[in-house]
Parts: sequence; C-alpha cells; structure tokens
Amino acid sequence: MKKILIIIFFGILTANLFAQPKTPDEYGLKQFCLKDKSLGDINFYITKNGIEESKPLLILLDGSGHLPIYLLLKNDDGKSQIKGTIPFRYNELSKNYHVVLISKPGTPFLDSIQVNTYEQYSENYKPSKEYTEKLSLEWRVNSTSKIIDYLSKEIEIKESEIIAIGYSEGGQLVPKLALENGRVTKIINIVGGGLNQFYDFITAERLKVHKGIISADSAQNKIDSLNFKFKEIYKNPNATDKFWLGHTYKRWASFCKDIPLENMLKLDIPILLVSGGYDENSPITGIDYVELEFLRQGKENLTYKVYPNCDHWFNDQALETNRLTEMLNYVIKWIEK
Repeated sequence: MKKILIIIFFGILTANLFAQPKTPDEYGLKQFCLKDKSLGDINFYITKNGIEESKPLLILLDGSGHLPIYLLLKNDDGKSQIKGTIPFRYNELSKNYHVVLISKPGTPFLDSIQVNTYEQYSENYKPSKEYTEKLSLEWRVNSTSKIIDYLSKEIEIKESEIIAIGYSEGGQLVPKLALENGRVTKIINIVGGGLNQFYDFITAERLKVHKGIISADSAQNKIDSLNFKFKEIYKNPNATDKFWLGHTYKRWASFCKDIPLENMLKLDIPILLVSGGYDENSPITGIDYVELEFLRQGKENLTYKVYPNCDHWFNDQALETNRLTEMLNYVIKWIEK
C-alpha cells in the first residue's frame, strides 16, 4: 500500500540573504513538468532528500495570487530580500516526507523585481498572460489531481493515505479535490471559509454596522453595490479581461459557484477546519455555520479548531504575537493521529 500526504498551504516568509539561491536545485528541489492539452504546463518540485525512499508525500500549495514560489526583491540601495509563499520548512519535513511545491499557471518558480519599498512588491509584480487566462478553481483542482495520479506511480509513497491541506483559497479547493480524486483520505481547510466567498464581503459590511464603524444605511448601499458586481461576474464567468479586486471574473466565478460546505458534507473522510476569530478575510460567522450544519445532519467527521483572537495570518490580537507556527504544529499533530 502507498501513503500520500498532501499539504496545500499559503503563507509569506521573508529572509535577508547574502547569496540568494536561483534554481529549484539550489533549494534542494527536483523539478518536474506535466504537459496537459487543456491545463498547459503543470510545474512542480519535489525535495531531493531521500527521493528514492518510501515516505509519505506532502504537496504544498500557496493561496490566492500570482506570485512565484520565491520572489527576489531588489531596491536602489543594492539590498535584496526573498519573499516566499510556503510557510513550512520543507527541507526539515523532507526527513520524513517527500515534499512537493506547485507553481501557478504561467508562473516561474523564482523571479526578481526592482522595488523602492518592500511593501510594493505584490502590486508591482504583474501576472503572466497564461496565469490570467487559466487560473481558476478547476485549474487548481485538476492540476493537483493529475500530480497525485502521476506521483503515485513514479515514486515510492508509503501506504495509501492522502491528506490535502488548503490555506485561504486552498482551503476552498480541497473539498472539491477530495470529491474529484478518491485517493484523498483527509482534508484540512485553514481560513478558507465554508460558504460562498462573496458572502464574506456582505457579512463584513453587516459587522461594521454592529461595531459602530458605519451606519446601517451605508452598509445596505455597499451591499447593493456588491450584489450588482456579483451579478455581473456570474453573467461573465469566463471573462479574463474583466477584473475585481485584482482577480479576473473567471477566477471569482469559478470559486464562487462551488460551495465548500456543500462539498464537505458529501465527504465521509476526516475533515479539519481551522479558523481565526478576528479573521476579516473569512468572517467567523460563515465558518461557524459549517460546524452547525454538520451537527444538524449528524455527521461526526469534522474537527473544528478556532483561534479566537487571531486574524487571517494568525496574528493574535490579545497576546500581540504570531501563532502561525503553533497552528501549523497543531495541524501536523492532527495529521499524525
């Protein structure tokens, strides 16, 4: 039996380096590419450490956005900094797992950009034409599924368990992935929401009223405006020349026609749902409803973990510290159970 452990994740790491690695090989990774007629090139990278051994497989996917796995930032003073989208120390994990990283469509493993301030990098780094035209829920689910099928034949993977972890946008896609690929035996949704992602924006406006930030009339005007935009996106679900909040209509329509909660309820495999009580990206009200619905239907395959004072990146507002590492350790311990 073969064991496949898949981790789909998102995060930002920063490192000041004197000599920055430039290729996957220098990061301890071996590059692979699957060519698909509809999906195009699917580029992914596996840790070289013990690649011939029989180990579980971890696939690390970042969340939303068009950034490379690594981005080298250079400023006018000659200083440079590496930004990465994978929070796990995958070289350490490679002692026990085959670790895999996956690039977005039309996005290199590493690229560089000239910026005056490091805060400008995400705005100044432009997406490729291929990324703009292809990025969607379907692309991410189908490409990951093909990687699972490929690696299950090409390298020695211990036993027959597949665990898919998604952070933010990744959390939305892992229930769909588990439905599409029957090899998946556990999923973990971290701050990915459970309802229609558009509903997060509506909820955020209602919460502002109760916090005394805006009036009820102002909130209603904003919600009416949002629904007008959502209607336009749903009417143009394949548009790649129309954008909202930095994403194409195609991307929004694909993720907002597929409801994570509905997919999770169809699954009988173990599910871990992690959220932050101060998360404005995925308001807690929508996440809480997932557990309530599982209770209503008598399903017992959901574990629900909340960090009450944490935001989307697990900054604890009460303790004034970041708890991302603590959360990641909890996830790994849950997996190992």
